[in-house]
Amino acid sequence: MSPIDPLYQSIPLYRALNRPLLLMGGERHLSLILLIVCGIFIFSLPHLWSALLGVFLWITGQILIAEAARYDPLLSRVTIRHLRFQKAYLAQTNPFAKHINWL
Repeated sequence: MSPIDPLYQSIPLYRALNRPLLLMGGERHLSLILLIVCGIFIFSLPHLWSALLGVFLWITGQILIAEAARYDPLLSRVTIRHLRFQKAYLAQTNPFAKHINWL
């Protein structure tokens, strides 16, 4: 055997483990929420205009979700994390903060 065996140099990494979950080109949870809301419009209201509105919202919403997922497949998670951050963080701590002794 050589000192570096080529058999142990590569590890297979499956694509399915590394890809985001997409449904019809958009993020899975956004597509399912859109489908539920449009299904409410289509099936719960007994009017023709509500069915047409539900189909129109579903088609346009799915196109927009797919375009956003083409830009960034994790766009909704990144946006939610961005909104959780404060606009600015103070350089000094709060006077009521707990003091931690590290030593």
